[in-house]
Amino acid sequence: MTTPVGLRALRALALLAVLAMALDLPIGPARPVAPWVALDVSASWRTQDTSAWRAARGVVDSARAAGADTLLLIGDSVRAGTPPEVPADRASRVAPLVDAAVALGRPVLLVTDGRIADPERLAQLPAGSTLRVIASAATRDAAIAALVAPGGALGGDTITVDVIVRAGAGGSAPRTLTLRLGARVVATAAIPALEAYAEHAVSIPVGVPTVDGATTLGASLEPVAEDRVPANDSSVAPLLVSGAIAAVFVSTSPDQDARYLLAALRSTRRGPVQGFWRVAPGEWRTDGAMRPVSEASVRQALVAAPMAVLHGDTALFGAPRALTTGRLVLVAPPPPSEDQYPVGAGESPIVAALAGIPWDSLPPLDVGVSREEGFAAVRSRRARRFDERVVVRLVEGRRRIALVPAAGFGRWRLRGGRSAEAFDALWGSLFDWVGADTASTASVDARAARDAAELVPRRPTVAEGAVGAGRPMAAAPRAGAAWWLALIAVLALCAEWIWRRRVGLR
Repeated sequence: MTTPVGLRALRALALLAVLAMALDLPIGPARPVAPWVALDVSASWRTQDTSAWRAARGVVDSARAAGADTLLLIGDSVRAGTPPEVPADRASRVAPLVDAAVALGRPVLLVTDGRIADPERLAQLPAGSTLRVIASAATRDAAIAALVAPGGALGGDTITVDVIVRAGAGGSAPRTLTLRLGARVVATAAIPALEAYAEHAVSIPVGVPTVDGATTLGASLEPVAEDRVPANDSSVAPLLVSGAIAAVFVSTSPDQDARYLLAALRSTRRGPVQGFWRVAPGEWRTDGAMRPVSEASVRQALVAAPMAVLHGDTALFGAPRALTTGRLVLVAPPPPSEDQYPVGAGESPIVAALAGIPWDSLPPLDVGVSREEGFAAVRSRRARRFDERVVVRLVEGRRRIALVPAAGFGRWRLRGGRSAEAFDALWGSLFDWVGADTASTASVDARAARDAAELVPRRPTVAEGAVGAGRPMAAAPRAGAAWWLALIAVLALCAEWIWRRRVGLR
């Protein structure tokens, strides 16, 4: 007797339901997963009215009540937790959050005051991500945005200290700036009333006492009642007064690279650094005051320096290794040629300091050919070709020597952001290694400056709205969690058994 088609359909339906549950197959269209809620807890909230922070916490509570997923706190790190009463993180970085969201394909609802340090990373968030920027009433504030001074000086010299004062969102009233060397007031300056986020720069010459030792330069604004954040009204920089030169920088072809390299050298040396520029054949000037100096004096400074940096024509005074007795850095820009793109760090003593550099996003360099022995610290390659060259080579021996047959590093510094950080990481670690100096004081001061910067008022760097172009993760209902499939399978088998009995089949 032929089995009716209906019986076979019931058996197939039961089998399909069982297979779907066993294999946990999707049984419906995929839907976007619930977003993460991320709250910026950086100290920059404190430069605004307190109502902004309360509003941000209210937005987070509403989002979580509406079904949003895990709450994450971002600032100087990313972690799960509950919103603090007072935001205090000393940075506003979203890179760790973006990396985690991209790895899992989770969209993000980010609640922030808009002052993000690395806003370019937000474009990498998965599609469906949203920024909520909480605005507040403009408050009046003035802060010391920068205190620029050499880290070391010769006793008896005169140095120039540059101070930049920046106003908050509501501008600032006239203020008085006081500059101290140690505990002694050395200068005062009047700061005019400033409009929103306007800046006023002051350059103050300071005579350095003829006493060896470490001291500090401090700049402060006199307190006023309307000032929103008193904590950003002062800044301190270390100053090492010495009778001996810590390093000498000589450039035969001054350019942007040379200017930024000298600044990086001064930030890593714990003593005074002399700089000399050749402005014309046979004509030399000192850095800063631009006083004329003889070529013989430049040569003598190189010979006596414990660390020398030569930029440009490194053989102008003869063989540099024979001329100098101290540590040596040779920066020899090659003629302009096809762009070379940095591709990564090689095995060298500074490889750890270069680990976080985004090599694939750095501007290209002009790189010459170098066949010197030593550690290949940084390598480059022509686009889509295999012509690989060494950008930085470190030579370990009786004295440490660094060879840099390249030019174009100033483009890194000018671009700002992560490119500027890459410049600082490369040259700071290179000068530290060559000078065999831990530069611990400079490192601590650099961290303190970054922390203080979070309390300096600044314009928002992002706007509210949808962000992200990455691929989001989607979740579809699965058969393994569908209890009703089991019920369908049982009912289909029962119906088949009853039907078989009625028609006389087994």
